[in-house]
Amino acid sequence: MMHSSVNPRGRRLGEIFLPAFVLWVLFVFTYARFYSIPYLGFEYRGVSGEITEVHLPEMGLEVGDEIMAVNGRAWSQATSRVGLHLLALSQPGDVLLLDVRQGESVSSVTWQVAGATPSEFSSRFFNTWWVSYVFWLAGTVSLVLLRPKDKRWALLVGFNYVTAIWFMAGTLSRFGVLLSPLILRMGIWLSLPIYLHLHWVLPREIRRLPRFVWFALYGLSILAALGYLFGYTPYDSYLSAFLVAVLGSVALLTYRFFLCQAERKEIGLILFGAGVAFLPAAVVALTSLQPDASATLPGYVISMMALPGAYLYIAMRRRLGDLEVRANRAISLYLFLVLMVTFSLLLLPITTLLFPGLAGAGGVVVVTAVVASLFSILGFSGFQKFVERKILGIPETPQRLLEEFAGRLSTSFSHSNLAALLTTEVLPALFIRQSALLNFDVRSTGRVVYLQGVKADSLPNQAQQKVLASLPANALIEQGYFGRAQQWAKVSLPLVVAGEPRGLWLLGRKDPDDHYSEAELRLLRSLANQMAIALVNIGQASDLRSLYQANVQRQEAERIHLARELHDDTLGQVGDLVRQVAGSQAGTELAPKLEGLVGQIRRMINGLRPPLLDQGLYFALVEQTEQLARRADRKLNVRLAVPLSLDRFDPEIEVHIFRIVQQAADNALKYSRARHLVIEGKIDALGVDLTVSDDGIGFRLTDSAGLDEFLGKGHFGLAGMQERAAMMGAKLSVITAPKKGTRVHLAWRRPA
Repeated sequence: MMHSSVNPRGRRLGEIFLPAFVLWVLFVFTYARFYSIPYLGFEYRGVSGEITEVHLPEMGLEVGDEIMAVNGRAWSQATSRVGLHLLALSQPGDVLLLDVRQGESVSSVTWQVAGATPSEFSSRFFNTWWVSYVFWLAGTVSLVLLRPKDKRWALLVGFNYVTAIWFMAGTLSRFGVLLSPLILRMGIWLSLPIYLHLHWVLPREIRRLPRFVWFALYGLSILAALGYLFGYTPYDSYLSAFLVAVLGSVALLTYRFFLCQAERKEIGLILFGAGVAFLPAAVVALTSLQPDASATLPGYVISMMALPGAYLYIAMRRRLGDLEVRANRAISLYLFLVLMVTFSLLLLPITTLLFPGLAGAGGVVVVTAVVASLFSILGFSGFQKFVERKILGIPETPQRLLEEFAGRLSTSFSHSNLAALLTTEVLPALFIRQSALLNFDVRSTGRVVYLQGVKADSLPNQAQQKVLASLPANALIEQGYFGRAQQWAKVSLPLVVAGEPRGLWLLGRKDPDDHYSEAELRLLRSLANQMAIALVNIGQASDLRSLYQANVQRQEAERIHLARELHDDTLGQVGDLVRQVAGSQAGTELAPKLEGLVGQIRRMINGLRPPLLDQGLYFALVEQTEQLARRADRKLNVRLAVPLSLDRFDPEIEVHIFRIVQQAADNALKYSRARHLVIEGKIDALGVDLTVSDDGIGFRLTDSAGLDEFLGKGHFGLAGMQERAAMMGAKLSVITAPKKGTRVHLAWRRPA
C-alpha cells in the first residue's frame, strides 16, 4: 500500500478539488467546442485536410476532397504546431480561397463562412467528446467510493481523469484552440507511466519493483511532457508514447491472463471491456459505413463506458454484497445493448440497400427497429447465459445447480460417491479449489470424508470443529480465528439435521479471487442442507450394509454346513440304500430313481458350494462353465478362456469371486438373449482379473454406475455383486448399452 504523509483534512480537500478541477477543464473545452471554434460549413481532418462532412454542399465542396491551401498558404503551413489553425480564426462572413484536390485535378473554391447551421451544430453535439465525461464519472466514482485508498486507488483515479482531459483535448486539437494540441500531447506522455503502473498492480501487484524504476519512468514522462513547452520534445513523439502505453498495458494484461490463473476472470473482464468499447467504431471503420452521427453517438458513448466500467466492476465487486447478482444482470443487459447498437449500425445500410423503395429514412429505421426487436426477444436469454457463464465466471444459476445436484447429494449412499460428486462436479462448477468435508459420529469427532487441495494437518482441531458446528449459518470465517495452518478456510458450513450436528463443510480458495458472493453463499447453504441429509442416509446405509454383509457371511456358512451335511450324511445314506437293494427286484425298479436322487443331491450340493472350489477357484470355474453349457442346451455358446491356475486364496475370497462370476453368467443366460458368453482373464498369485461378456441385447447404464444406480434402477443382482466386491476390496465395473451386449469386469489384488 502507498502511505501518505498528507493529513486527512488536506486529503479531503484534495478529493473535492480534483474532480471539480477536471470537470471545470472539460467544461472549458466543451464551451470552446460550441462557441470558440467557427462554424465553417464543413468538417476536415487536421493532418491531411481531407473533407469528412459538408453541411453546405451547394458551395462546391464534397466529402473526400482534400484541401491543399487556404488563402494561398499551403495546408501544412496553415498552423503552428501548438497554435491556432488558420481556419480557427475565421469569422462568419469571411471568404476563404481554398485550393482543393478533387479526384485527379486541383481546383479553386471560394467559400464563405456562413456561421452556425442546425446541421453543423448537430454534428458537433453528437460526437465523441461525450466519452470524456464517461471517464470523468468513472474517476469520480473511484475517488469517492473505492477503498482502501492505496496506490491502486490513486492510479485508477489518475487513469480516468488524465484520459478524460487528453481525450477532450484531442477532439479540438485540429483547431488548436486553448492549447489543445499541447494538452493532448502532454496528457498522453503523462498517461504512459500511469497506464503501465496501473496494469502492473491491478488487480494485484505482479511483483515489487525497486522504487527507482517507477521514479525513473514518471520522471522521464514528466520531462517529455514539459519539453513541449520549450520545443525540446519531438512534435509527434506522443504517438510513440501512446503506442507504448497501450501495447504495454495489453502485454501486461495478456501476461496475467495466461500465466496468472487466479486473475484470469478479472483480466478477461478488462480485455472484454476494451473490445466492447471499440466494437461499434471498429465495425464502422472496417465496413466503411457512414452512419448518421446523431443516430450513432449514443451507441458510441454506451460502448465506451465498458472500458472504465470494467475497471470499476473489478475494484468494487467485493463491496457489492447482495447487489452483485443485480450488477451481473445489469452487465449482461449493458453488453447486449452494445451488441444491439453494433447490429443496428450494420443493419441500417443493409436495409437501405435491400429496400430502396421505403419512404425515406423513417421507413428504414422502422424496419431496422423491428428486426432488432425480434433479435432482442429471441437472443437475450441465450446471450445472458453466455455472459454469466463465460465472461463473469458464473457457471450455473443457483436454481439449476440445486435442481441438478440436490437430489443426487441426498441420495448418495456412500462417502466415496458423495466425495466424488462434490469434487468432480459441484465444486468445479463453482470454481472452488480447496475444501474439506468432516462427518461427525456419535462422539462428535470429525471423520474426514474427503480433502481437496488441503492436507489433514491443516484441518481445525476437535475443539474448533465443535465451535464451528455450533455456529449459526453465517458462513464466512473471520480472519484470525484459525492459526496459520488453517487460514486456508474461508467459509464454514455446519451440517445439521434435527438440531444435531452431522458434519462440517469447509471451503477455501475459489478462482479467481477467493470471493464468495451472497448468492453463492445461499446456494452453498442449500447444498449443505442436502449434504447433511446425505450423511444421515450414508450412516444408515452403512449400518444396513454391515447387516447385509453379516447376513451374506451367515448364509455362506449355512450353505457350506448344509452342503457338507448333504454330502456326508444324506448322500452317504442314499448310497447305503442303493447297496442294500442291489441285486433285488426292488433294487432294479428303484435304481433309476435313486440315481436321479443322487444326481439331484449333487446338483444341490454344487449350488450351495461347488465341491471343486475346495480344489481351487480355477476348477470351480471350469465346472460352472460346463453346467452353464448344459443348462443353455446349445442356445448359448459358453466358453472359458482362463489359463490353468493352481493359485489359492482365502476361502471367503474365493467364494465371493465365484459368486460374482456365477451371478454375471446367470444374468446373461436368463436375460441377455445372447449367442455367445465368454469368461476370460487370469488367476495368479497376485490376484484375479476376470471378465464375463456376452453379445446380447444389453441395457442402459452409465459407465461409472455403482451401487446407488444399481439399486435405483432395480438391478438387484448387480447390486449384490457390487456388495460382494466391496466386501473383498475388489473393483467391479459393468459396461453395457442397448444392442451392444454386457461386460462385467472384476479385478482384485491380494493384499501385500
